[in-house]
Amino acid sequence: ETIDMRLLLLFAAPLADGFQCSGKFADLPNLALSGCAGTRLASRCLGISLRMRAGGGRDDDDTKRWLVSVAPAAPQIPKRRQKAAIASVLIAAFLNLLGFTMALPINVALRSHFGIGTGASFGSLSSAYPLGTLGALFLWPRLSDRAGRRPIITLSLAGSGIGLALQCWAISHGWSLKAFLLCRVLTGFSAGAGPVAKAYLADVGAAAGQLPKFMAWRDAANTLAFIAGPAIGGWLYQTTDSLAMVIGGAAAGSLMASMLIFSFVRDEDAEGVPRPKTTPAQAQAQANDTQMIAACPLGATLWTAVASVCVISALYNVGSSTFSAFFGPLAQLHAGLTVQGIGAAYTALSAISFVVSTTLSARAQQELGTVTTCVIGLVTTATGLITMGFLAATVPVAPYLALHRLGFWGAAALYQIGVPLFAPTVPTMLLKCVPAKRRGALMGLDEAMNTIARVVAPVLFGGLYATHGAMACLGSAGTAVLLAALVALLRRLVVLRSEYR
Repeated sequence: ETIDMRLLLLFAAPLADGFQCSGKFADLPNLALSGCAGTRLASRCLGISLRMRAGGGRDDDDTKRWLVSVAPAAPQIPKRRQKAAIASVLIAAFLNLLGFTMALPINVALRSHFGIGTGASFGSLSSAYPLGTLGALFLWPRLSDRAGRRPIITLSLAGSGIGLALQCWAISHGWSLKAFLLCRVLTGFSAGAGPVAKAYLADVGAAAGQLPKFMAWRDAANTLAFIAGPAIGGWLYQTTDSLAMVIGGAAAGSLMASMLIFSFVRDEDAEGVPRPKTTPAQAQAQANDTQMIAACPLGATLWTAVASVCVISALYNVGSSTFSAFFGPLAQLHAGLTVQGIGAAYTALSAISFVVSTTLSARAQQELGTVTTCVIGLVTTATGLITMGFLAATVPVAPYLALHRLGFWGAAALYQIGVPLFAPTVPTMLLKCVPAKRRGALMGLDEAMNTIARVVAPVLFGGLYATHGAMACLGSAGTAVLLAALVALLRRLVVLRSEYR
């Protein structure tokens, strides 16, 4: 009866563009059927169905082999086109984030432009954009699971470009701080490209067996934006003395990224990726990785794993957003840097992250396991934050001024080493246990949790900075990151304990 029902379903399927078997035939490849080929296959299926009713016919395995042999396989996407699509997604991620990083050194200038102090109001400059993304992250990623990745990424990037252009207009025409923040919120509402681009790369990476590698590439593209963006933004402001010019350049980057995705990316490029042949060394590495990452490394079920990763990621973003918001004022206060100098400092620190991303990140996951790499990255990041807070809160004696500054920059460098070790582990852990058709939605959920952290942390810790100083601000942020490392360790121990029972 079961086989008979499957074959009746197959008989109706060729009326559509194709079919994918389910149930007992779930392991069959996607079969592209149309026209005469579909009609012939349907006729053969009906013949088998009638013979089975008469008490004869094929068993499950024979039927599967016969279906694969008679039906044409789905066409393979040319490798060159796929590589162009992946490169376009990575370049678009770079251009989109470049707009954000160009604005990092001008936060100090925005503070002067609006006449606000270093406190909660200053923190709102960093919180307004992620506040807008809360709605976007619940809308765009879910929509991408249904409408496709390409149109959503294209529209999201275009919306970000238009929102940045509106911010540029607000600055050049002397709008109030509240109006400017509203523009930032509206810009954030268009920011759905990040998780959808992750989902696209996950679609390709999972099919090709290269998910950690693609996530490391994406992290490297983001790090390049952190290298180039602050330097460009600082230089542009120093040259033109115009905040509107810097924000306008960011708008141009997002619009270029939108056109790039529209021109070179197709949703079908994520399908039909040929799985490369596995060498003995790669097979051993995959076996080691499988022992460390059993489907969902931080949970026995989908939702416990997703919840664990989201909590860890959100706690990390508490520390990350605090660093992004207050590193500029601290560098200006303790090192006497100008806007251009702050941009150069961001560039130098991001260069450290880029080296780690391209040389150590993927290798660490292969050798140590994803969860172990995650914990090492979190502990390193937290140590850098807490050390920076301690040094910023102390007043150095004149003979030790140079040593004090060296320690401050060393702590900032330590933070930048931890970030690329941790960042690629989150999508890797999350996407290993998420079905392909739900990747967009769950990546959006993770980004939404991160966004809440990015909204709350700068305002909350900005208040701490104003009332209790830099140590309370950065020390609390570092403690949140250490808590994320503790959650990762405890969840991994729980999963391993349940596996050995």
